[in-house]
Amino acid sequence: MNAETLSGYETPERVRSNTETLKLIIAGLSVIIVLLTVGLKAEAQQVNVAKDSLQTSANVEKKKISSKKASIYAALCPGLGQVYNGKYWKLPIVYGGYVGLIYIFGWNNNNYSDYSQAYRTIAKYTSSAGMPATDRTYLDNFIKNPSINLDNPSHFSYVTTSLKSGKDFYRRNRDLTIIGIAALHVLSIIDASVDANLFDFDISDDLSMKVEPIPINLGGQNIGIGLNLALKF
Repeated sequence: MNAETLSGYETPERVRSNTETLKLIIAGLSVIIVLLTVGLKAEAQQVNVAKDSLQTSANVEKKKISSKKASIYAALCPGLGQVYNGKYWKLPIVYGGYVGLIYIFGWNNNNYSDYSQAYRTIAKYTSSAGMPATDRTYLDNFIKNPSINLDNPSHFSYVTTSLKSGKDFYRRNRDLTIIGIAALHVLSIIDASVDANLFDFDISDDLSMKVEPIPINLGGQNIGIGLNLALKF
């Protein structure tokens, strides 16, 4: 058969094209997930420093963060754990990922429903002979390609095979999207929990070393000299 295309459903060529498009979408979502995980290495703590004009030292007040609460909040509502941790900048990443995946899910699910119904309709027959007018009209409207004639046995077989391929293609992508949504939810919980655990981790530059001599009693009247090394971090 010549390279005939059906506007109502995907031929193998168009399925491959949609596969490439889906790969690009998944790649974009992968970037979102990577940005979310990078947040694990972002600011590890929030401090409010109040400086007294008459003092040279700073008073640091640290907010108490519970990783258990952060995990529970993130599990109950997407993004709530990030809000609890004070990482508001992560909300667009989290919700952007959910919106993108939900859109892909809806798109694949709608196409799967359409292809599934069309395939169930044509699968009831081995040829167009004896096909009721309602089913024939439905299939013609679904195909919307005047070059396809269901009265032609080769066209009829081609349409049947293509409808089944399209149905399986969109069902597989729909199921993969569900897995992606679940994975994003788990990742947001892990992000909130790790962020909360790292909240009190000291990443300041206050690192000092002190070396000083100390006397060592060697017994009797013998005295030696040693070094005392102290690290502060």
